[in-house]
Amino acid sequence: MTSDKQYIDQLMLEKLSGSISGEDDHALQELMAADPALKDMFARLQHQLNDPAARQYLQQLNESQLWEERKHLFKKNNTKVLYRVAAGLLLLLGSAAYLFFFFSREQAQHPVAAVKHTAPGNSIILQMANGQTVNLSDTTQSSLLSIGSAQMRVSPKSLQYESASADAPTAMNLLQVPAGKDYKLTLPDSTEIWLNAMSEIRFPVSFNGRTREVFVSGEAYFSVHKDVNHPFIVHTGQFSVDVLGTAFNINTYSSNSPRLSLSSGKVSLKSKTGNQSVQLSPGYEAIYNPQQGNGFRIDGFNARNTLAWLEGKYYFRNTPLKEIAIVIRRLFDVTVQFNTPEAEGITVSGVLTKKDGLPEFMDNLSKTTDIKYQLTGSVLQIL
Repeated sequence: MTSDKQYIDQLMLEKLSGSISGEDDHALQELMAADPALKDMFARLQHQLNDPAARQYLQQLNESQLWEERKHLFKKNNTKVLYRVAAGLLLLLGSAAYLFFFFSREQAQHPVAAVKHTAPGNSIILQMANGQTVNLSDTTQSSLLSIGSAQMRVSPKSLQYESASADAPTAMNLLQVPAGKDYKLTLPDSTEIWLNAMSEIRFPVSFNGRTREVFVSGEAYFSVHKDVNHPFIVHTGQFSVDVLGTAFNINTYSSNSPRLSLSSGKVSLKSKTGNQSVQLSPGYEAIYNPQQGNGFRIDGFNARNTLAWLEGKYYFRNTPLKEIAIVIRRLFDVTVQFNTPEAEGITVSGVLTKKDGLPEFMDNLSKTTDIKYQLTGSVLQIL
């Protein structure tokens, strides 16, 4: 599979515009899985397209003028490919300038070929808006960090903002939690957020505006500090959530069925297109699918199962082993390989506990089923 820059540009633009084919979508997912820098860049593009500051900027743009200034860039080298890229631009909200601006800006700031990880791949990383990177998994650093006007207390398990000046910048910081890890973040307003493995959140040093807004992907549990004068808004790739003082779980691991499960309080969800919305009461969850009805399906949820990840547990009931392999990847940072297609469809019921470890779980499986396995380093083979 080719991985030249032009081809990757094409796939990313088509994905963002919603015009990507199933085959190309699979190809892009494989490329991002093999290149964390590419995955990070794509996530940044998604976040930037939903950033309130970005929306304000776009309202002031003269799209026709910007396109006239930039369209010559699409007439070089491979005309067919580049016009496909241009088509992807035009498809996104009917605005060529919309996506081109962010794609160009992101490539200039974070070129894929130039991205270097300054910490091990299994470290929890905080990327500050000023460009500074902090390895939160580093146990040798001071427990109290000062970055600009912000004071943060950090540990390998949590980060808490203790103080920030009222005029602190509202530019977004990025907290990334890799596979095999989880992390707690306490925001400047005392809102607490627990992040699951392979998740990330963008948030400001302080909340100085009318609203408190963050962006999240993966899975996170929120306990939002109530402030009626400053609504808390959580953005995902598919919908946004308006809350006051509320506790809820967001799971966006699956782009086909992202969901919010409400423990207490009330929330209002709105699709990213703005034409689909729903209100939710405690004990219920909203699953988003833009192809169904108004986009949101409401159903009750089992709190023990949904929130068990906070205790490092995952409950399964007649779950295909292929789906459990995805959880194993997140929980233990292990790649699962199936030697036979039949093994993927074997259904399993039980509980996977992070504290007990993967070998014990697999040993129990092999005793109660016909499953045989081999665990070598970070690779689990299902024989």
